[in-house]
Amino acid sequence: MRDVAASQVRLRWACALAVAFAAFLLYLPSLWSGFVYDAEIQIASDSYIHTPAHFADILTLRVLGQDVLDRDRPAHLLSLMLDALVWGRNPFGYHLTSNLLHAANVALLFLLLVRLGAREGRSAAEWKVLLAAALGALLFAAHPALTEPVAEVSDREDLLATFFILLGLTLADGFPGRHAFLRGGACVLALFLAAASKETGYMGPPLLALYGWLYHRDSRRRPWIALVGAAFLVVGTLAVARFALEPTVSKIFTHKPGYIGGSLGGTLLIQPRIWTFLLANVAWPLHLAADYRPQNLAWITLPGALATLAFFVGAQACFAWKSRLALLGVAIFWLGLAPVSNFIPLFQPIGDRFLYLPITGLAATLCAALLLVSRRAWLFAGLSATCACAWIFFGVLAFQRQAVFANPLALWSDTVEKSPASMTAFNGLGYALSDAGRYDEALRAFGRALGGSRDYADAWAGAAITLDRMGRVTDAEST
Repeated sequence: MRDVAASQVRLRWACALAVAFAAFLLYLPSLWSGFVYDAEIQIASDSYIHTPAHFADILTLRVLGQDVLDRDRPAHLLSLMLDALVWGRNPFGYHLTSNLLHAANVALLFLLLVRLGAREGRSAAEWKVLLAAALGALLFAAHPALTEPVAEVSDREDLLATFFILLGLTLADGFPGRHAFLRGGACVLALFLAAASKETGYMGPPLLALYGWLYHRDSRRRPWIALVGAAFLVVGTLAVARFALEPTVSKIFTHKPGYIGGSLGGTLLIQPRIWTFLLANVAWPLHLAADYRPQNLAWITLPGALATLAFFVGAQACFAWKSRLALLGVAIFWLGLAPVSNFIPLFQPIGDRFLYLPITGLAATLCAALLLVSRRAWLFAGLSATCACAWIFFGVLAFQRQAVFANPLALWSDTVEKSPASMTAFNGLGYALSDAGRYDEALRAFGRALGGSRDYADAWAGAAITLDRMGRVTDAEST
């Protein structure tokens, strides 16, 4: 029996490495991409992460009170600083770290799905559990909506938050067991680092509580209560510190974001349309963009959004009623979306990167669905084949989309095509065209950016720089 168990463990790890390697190969082209979007400022231009003295500020959390980009995401800053020690301003190393993190997330998700799938209480053969977990993990690995956080290194916080949540759940699986104090402490630390990476990481403690209730309700209660309580306490303390230490005046963020729709009530009327838009991008990811505007939602009405969400939630509820794994997947999906759903105002209300953690929840639900039909050979085979085809389709799109994040000109050219109402996109395109020596086109792009707001100072500055490069010094000074 020991030999059988050992061989089973080896097979699971071999499969985990295989799906992780597939994910890494898929994103191999991005290793030769440059810095785009916020990475141009945070890594290529700004000196903060390149100053070793700032390690002390991050490790002691003093950075929470400093006027620094991503001050409230110290784990993210720490990862960038570690890269900066090795790679300086060479983008290759930063992309390598992000690719490895994504591959690690795929492996952790696969191992979690295998372990929990085997506990569903049904007599599915081991190979079916492995196949179901692999298909779920690979769809997460290859979904093109996740290209943004993988290929744009300043969005690494989504990868980090997901990594530490998955790691925390993995560590909790053997709790209390042997070395309970060390395992529990490592679990709490992982969830703390998830919250220190991005707002979605604050959902770690609720997910841990649900995980314990679903899969460890027969374990000793006191250790689990202590573990979950410690996670809530540590992560909650970080949340309080994040807001309490916020600088009163910021040179980076000259104004605070407001509610979309002007109020919380207005947000509640718009947010269902945003959720529906994100679901559409999950199901049919052919119109992804780096920046979305309200005009991108024009085709979605509120009644249509509510009907779509009712159908989607109803389908989730049906699976959750029959499967603990599906219930966990539903919780991951919605809890992953909650912190980025504009109930607390965000600077950018919509983003593909918001789907990184939620799609792991969809992967869990998919795995559960495959296991639910595993006794019907024809249905299991048909659904598995459909998933395999989807993986190929998504993989091709993800492979192609990496080129969008290769350089600023490619990024903003794609964005203005997909989101023509975005002033940010036209402003970014103006700078990229100006750097490429295409000055007349750059001025037209800046003009489009200023067409949305004459107070867009960055676009005026870009136009002045471009005019100066053209030798039109007088025009540049008067701009």
